[in-house]
This record gives sequence, C-alpha cells and structure tokens, in this order.
Amino acid sequence: MNMMIRPILPYYSSITQADGFTVVSMLLLLIGAVFAAFCIAMYAANGQQGEKRKTVLLFMGITVIVTVTMLCFFGCAAVTVRGIILCLILLYSSYSDIRIRECSDYLHLMIVIAAFIGCKATELPAMILGGVLVGAVMLVPLLTGNRTLGGADIKCSAACAFLLGLKRGLIGLTAGLLLAVIINSIKNRKKKDKSFPLLPYLSVGFTAAYFI
Repeated sequence: MNMMIRPILPYYSSITQADGFTVVSMLLLLIGAVFAAFCIAMYAANGQQGEKRKTVLLFMGITVIVTVTMLCFFGCAAVTVRGIILCLILLYSSYSDIRIRECSDYLHLMIVIAAFIGCKATELPAMILGGVLVGAVMLVPLLTGNRTLGGADIKCSAACAFLLGLKRGLIGLTAGLLLAVIINSIKNRKKKDKSFPLLPYLSVGFTAAYFI
C-alpha cells in the first residue's frame, strides 16, 4: 500500500534535499522526540521501580535511531511524526510488559488516535480491515484454549495493524512473532518456563514494517 506523505512544512524535503530551514526543522523534531523519550523514560522508571539511568539511555537511544531513520526515509512530514509517536508508545508498552507483564489500555487507544495523523480517507478501509484481521488472528490461540497470549498483546497488535494498514500490519505481526519464537527457543531451551513478554518483539516487528 502506497502511503501519501503529508508534509508538516509547505513542501516535502528529505535530508539529502534539505535547505537550512528544513534542516533546522528536522533538528527541532529530533530534539522534541528525544525530550519526549526522556520524560516517558522517567515516568516509566518511577512508576515501575526501574533503574532511571539505564531506562533513560535506552529510551533516548532507540528514539534517536528511529527518528533519524524516519527523517532519512520520509523527511520532515506528518508520517514521520506518526512514526515517532508509535515508537514512543511501543517503547513504553514494551518496558511495561517486561517489568510487570501488563500494558494499560489507554496505550492502545493512543496508537489508534495517532493513526489519524496525516491519514487520508481512502486509507481507512485498509486500516480497519488490518486491525480487525490481525486482532482476529491473535484471538485464535485463545479460542483454541491456548492462554499463552495476553489481552495486551492482542489489543496492541490490532491497534498497530490499524495504524499500519492490512499489508504492513500482517508483515509486522509475522516478523514480531517469528522473532519471538526464534530468540526464545534459543534462550529458553534448557528452561521449563516458556513464558516471556511478547510486546517487545511485536514492537520491533511493527516498527520495522512502518518503513515498508
């Protein structure tokens, strides 16, 4: 699915085509994203008894990498802002899943709201179909009696697929699940407890699918 890029500036410009004003705008966007990551990291560490220094460095480091990559791909555009917001929400969701194995429902709602940034009306059918189909796929294990997936995993996947659309939503889900299976089959091969937080892997998959 081709995504329409709606620039924040009156014109679209990638880093390689940027003039001085555009470069300043990109730097401000990067600084804003990093500051938001710092605030979210402090909130997460305080609320979940995490180590502040490591949490802040992790959040800010990942945010810098993702933001710079998005600026290279999309330039200073609404699609970049939407991607940064998605990254920050998924970062907090993953941290929460790792620390306490829970994820608040408002985070999934925030992803759905962020999906409308720079969204065209013609994209809505694919977005709705993506959210419904991916949510249904994630519900299958529960319907068959398998309780390995949590409600947060299902809701987060559906919300991300709504933002990404059908094609990229399925790709992100597949990538995240494969990553989880491969890594944890290696890590837990000598352990009886096969339980592990899934949201970090889904977050990587959906974030990677955002660039397709």
